[in-house]
Amino acid sequence: MRQLASALVVSTLIFQSIGYAQESQVSTRRDARLFLSAGFGTSGLLSGLRLGAEYHFTPVERVLGLRAHLGAFWTPTQHFIAPSVLYGPGSTFEGYGQRVQFDLGVTGAFTPFPRSPVSPYVFGGLSISQRWQNAQGGFYRRADGSLAEIQPASSRTTGAFAPVFGAGLRVRVGGRLLLFEMRTQPGIQSTFNVGTTLHF
Repeated sequence: MRQLASALVVSTLIFQSIGYAQESQVSTRRDARLFLSAGFGTSGLLSGLRLGAEYHFTPVERVLGLRAHLGAFWTPTQHFIAPSVLYGPGSTFEGYGQRVQFDLGVTGAFTPFPRSPVSPYVFGGLSISQRWQNAQGGFYRRADGSLAEIQPASSRTTGAFAPVFGAGLRVRVGGRLLLFEMRTQPGIQSTFNVGTTLHF
């Protein structure tokens, strides 16, 4: 009787630990759909920071996936010099600018080795972006360095649909996924982001 009781206690502890391990794995797979990321990049001649959130409609263990993203890009006020042909070859425009952008989109992803500890992937899709640009004035210079024209301060808001594509690397560290990702919206923004899963 004592041996039977001991066997029951031991088996209960073993099955309980196995059950917890299975629940933890299932929970990890279920929760690995929402990712938060931060990074840096460029928008035109300005550079700044990007924060993003991404939700995977399909499990990350799939070769083909579908996901939605929401991102915010911000640059501090910066000085820049850009080439210009307005006043002949060699002329330039020098000024100060600042930009804020929000984008929302849907992308499809291809991951050839989705269950590997290190998984490269590529993605592409469509996004809509809204940009606020603030130019704090500037001036044009001719090729000889002489002042050609003073440009007053201005601001504008633009919105547009744009393709978005890129490539990344997904790394499994314990029960967590890390993302290292390059993404671009041609002619609008290019960024490098580092992200991780958000567990509840």
